[in-house]
Amino acid sequence: MRRFLALFPLLLGLAWAQVHFLPTPGLAGVPGDYLTLSLRVEGTGSVRFRLFPPEGWQALSQERQAVLEGKEETLSFTLRVPPLAAGTQGKALVVAYEGEKEVARTEVALKVLPLIQVALSAPATLEASLGGPFEFPVYVSNRSNQKEEFLLQAEAAMFQVFLNPAGLSLAPGETGVVRVLVNPQGEISAGYRFYMKLRVTPRTQPEARKEAGIIVLFKDPLLARGQEGRDPELTLGLGVALSLGATLEQGRLQGQVGYLLAPSVSGALSDYVTATAATSPLTGDLQDPLRPPQALTLSLKGEGWEARAQGGQGGFGLASTFRLDPVRLSLEGTYRPEALGLRASAVSLDKNLDLQGALSTQTAPTGRQDNLSLRYRLPLEGGFNLGLGTDLSGQTGEGYRLSLGLSQSLTWQTQDLELVQSYGGVPLAGLHTLGLAGGTRNLYPLGLRGSTSLQLGPSQGLWQNQLTLYAQPVAGAFLSLTGSYRQQGENRSFGLAPSLSTTFGEPGVYAGSLSLGYGLNRKLSGEAPENQGYQASLTLGTRNLSLSGYLRYLLQENPLWEGSLLLRMALEGGSLEGQYLIKRGTERDLTLYGAAWNQLWPGSLQSRLFYEYRLEEATSQRLGLALAQRNFLEAGLSLGASYTLLLQSGETRHAFGLSLAYTQTFTFTTPKEVVDLFGGRKGGEILGRAFRDENLNGRLDPGEAPLAGLRVCLGQTCETTDAEGRYRLFVAPGEGALAFPNLPATLALLGEERVQVTLNASLEKNLPFAPATTLAVQVLDGGNEQGLAFAGVCAEGLVKRCTRADANGRALIGGLFRGEYRVYADPRYLPEGYRQEGGVQAQVDPSAPPKAIQVVAKPPKREVEVTYTADRLSLVATADPSTPIAGAEVEIKALVQGEVQQVFLDLPSGPVALVRQEGNYYAARIRLTLPPGFHTLSVKARGQGEAEAPLFLQVVSGSLYSPSSLEGPKVKIALRFRATQVALTEKGQSFALKSEDGYTWTGEVPLSPGRYTLLVLADGERLGQLDLAIPSESANH
Repeated sequence: MRRFLALFPLLLGLAWAQVHFLPTPGLAGVPGDYLTLSLRVEGTGSVRFRLFPPEGWQALSQERQAVLEGKEETLSFTLRVPPLAAGTQGKALVVAYEGEKEVARTEVALKVLPLIQVALSAPATLEASLGGPFEFPVYVSNRSNQKEEFLLQAEAAMFQVFLNPAGLSLAPGETGVVRVLVNPQGEISAGYRFYMKLRVTPRTQPEARKEAGIIVLFKDPLLARGQEGRDPELTLGLGVALSLGATLEQGRLQGQVGYLLAPSVSGALSDYVTATAATSPLTGDLQDPLRPPQALTLSLKGEGWEARAQGGQGGFGLASTFRLDPVRLSLEGTYRPEALGLRASAVSLDKNLDLQGALSTQTAPTGRQDNLSLRYRLPLEGGFNLGLGTDLSGQTGEGYRLSLGLSQSLTWQTQDLELVQSYGGVPLAGLHTLGLAGGTRNLYPLGLRGSTSLQLGPSQGLWQNQLTLYAQPVAGAFLSLTGSYRQQGENRSFGLAPSLSTTFGEPGVYAGSLSLGYGLNRKLSGEAPENQGYQASLTLGTRNLSLSGYLRYLLQENPLWEGSLLLRMALEGGSLEGQYLIKRGTERDLTLYGAAWNQLWPGSLQSRLFYEYRLEEATSQRLGLALAQRNFLEAGLSLGASYTLLLQSGETRHAFGLSLAYTQTFTFTTPKEVVDLFGGRKGGEILGRAFRDENLNGRLDPGEAPLAGLRVCLGQTCETTDAEGRYRLFVAPGEGALAFPNLPATLALLGEERVQVTLNASLEKNLPFAPATTLAVQVLDGGNEQGLAFAGVCAEGLVKRCTRADANGRALIGGLFRGEYRVYADPRYLPEGYRQEGGVQAQVDPSAPPKAIQVVAKPPKREVEVTYTADRLSLVATADPSTPIAGAEVEIKALVQGEVQQVFLDLPSGPVALVRQEGNYYAARIRLTLPPGFHTLSVKARGQGEAEAPLFLQVVSGSLYSPSSLEGPKVKIALRFRATQVALTEKGQSFALKSEDGYTWTGEVPLSPGRYTLLVLADGERLGQLDLAIPSESANH
């Protein structure tokens, strides 16, 4: 009683507790947004609040606990807007509880707003052949939550780009295809890189547009190695395999020995013709020691033509394809014992004439058969296309019999609908087939496709019909219902086939698909097959697990069902596999259980341990172990070993196997006689002498020493000067700049590095080199005496050299010979209104230490008003560092004035975009694959107009990693560029390193104590050697 009296005030307070929600406005957001649901509540006591969101909406937390003290409180929940259609509305319910008793509730309206998003999928790089237009597809996906119209545009200088269609109307989740046809204008040489931009813009929200850049490399179709300047080369390949085996059964041992030889030759016969020759393998074993090759294949390919020959087993064939504008012709001939075949075909290459035809004849002991076929297509107005065809065949026998076949089609197509009428038949034989097919081209959210055909002939006609209804209720789910009707005389039947397919998953976590299908065939009258079929399939995958299953059941006179289940699981060091397969109702019923473990060992050794239980007419079990090693002892050599235990019908069999395979290739220069026979070389010649020009007159005078052992390169073609300094380069025609990878940094070329190579011509160019040095210059802003960022600066005297300053106004002008130079700020690359007055005279002497001078750029005069126009572009660019190591990363920086859409660095390998950082500052870190020496690059900006700024680089030789030696087993190296994979290798062993930023890599090398020389590999590229010392006290055994 006393306890009750003590609790009475508390119980009375709870009885008086009241909760009241104040009005709350509705919330709205786009899919993916997080909304804060704030509720104002009044009351007293301890209250629990629970949120019940509408279907699809997610709450970070659904419960709140609060102690109310009679005044207004604010309660908050966080909701995530689901990916629902725009305009979808729902209500969030919030219920207040005291204990388990509901004391109040309220509802808040929720609404999904339109989200406009689009995805543009286009290839980043393409290869196109010279001599005509090229075509490729791009995909536009509507990632919005409402139907949207999209407009496509293309930007490409000096090229015609056609988009078909130029606009798409897509439902949510739908993807459309656009065909892009590019027609190059003017002359284009092999190796030219073409940059184009595609843009897709939503009609209702243009700012949500997406862009994609595509780089197209134009390649010569024949692409002989001689085109690159090198001599044509042939590669001889030889594959050798040896297999040893033995079986032990019932105490008897039986051995097997087999071998295989597979030779091949491929490469360039000249700069105009490539060839490939191969035979089928030469094999043998103990029963038949020598089985010669059964077939030989030879192919030749040139510019605009191709020829092939194949023979074996008593027959042979010849084929050739060549181009005679405006027609492409093909000729083929085959011979077999007592049979001969000839065929000729032609295809029109005129874009205004879609016509092709073929003529063939075949002879055999039973007679000769001739065929002639023609196909023609004609675009008509209003979206119509007419197709006509004829087939005329003749056959000898009791006289000569002719047969004429005709075909016709008329297609009408719009963006939403498609309809095809067709006819085919042999009129003289009374055979006719009439058809009509079509439906909607868009299957979202509903689609309908149907077809009907009527076959007429001397016998009973056949009438077939099919109609399919498609539906996509939600993104990723696909429904279809197909109905069919068939009638032939008194035999009538119908069929129904519904199906469901769906995909699901979360990017980066898991993905899967499910497919269900059912089929029914029933007769209405007469005779017709009757059955029912059920089919299902499932796939599910994560990073470490994949599961796939299939089941099919056919209910008929003899029921048939089959199924399979496959499981793969990736574990540390290997993977586990499981398999189940069953077949019933077939000629050979089967039940199979299988399991396997695949192990990856250090040094590219792989093993597979497997078990299999097979139930057929007899039960059998297999247990085995297989080992495989690639690059065993040396590259190209593979070793395999296996053991299998077979238990069947109470008998035991042991099988042992050992295989050794080796592939060797040998590349040699095509003999000159062969090169001349097939057209010779394509290109031009550059020759001359390299020497030290002591008096700086550009001529080889008596007493001036030649430069022996100097590497002279143009593009990818390099030669080394002989003892007299002579060199000779044979390269493809075009313009390029000479490079000297091993030129000492104290020498520079006196003269132009760029040369023009003419086809089948010789250019004599001597290379005078003289001692040179660099001049350190700082460009100061005359207004504040601070370094003027990215200003241009020149030194003009015996030669003229220009470069750009860095962000601090400092620059190095290289390649200056002895003499006096005027150093001044380059007015082309100064800020608007700045000017250079006079300049600074500097005396340069390569034998003296480099000098440092300053030049001043005057700012605009205050009394002069300078007007800037928004559409006028100007930019300055620089590289950090300005003297990079060949192969290292360089940061390219640019300051841009004016409205700009794109800023990029124009490299020989293609443009590289600079990313906007702050305001009008753009930058990008790239890895330059330029040889050591002076290089002049260009940074360009495009907007309403176009601006260009040169970028001068002095690339030097050096190591791309540090240090070059260290003490292990724990190692740490730093790269001068970002890599994704780094490994150290030593005598076939590979040790992978780890990194968080792609520059600093750490790891452990578990080797015995001693000194090692390891090879450093970064993304498969050999960077050099690393000396590693492992003391005995720290070795990992």
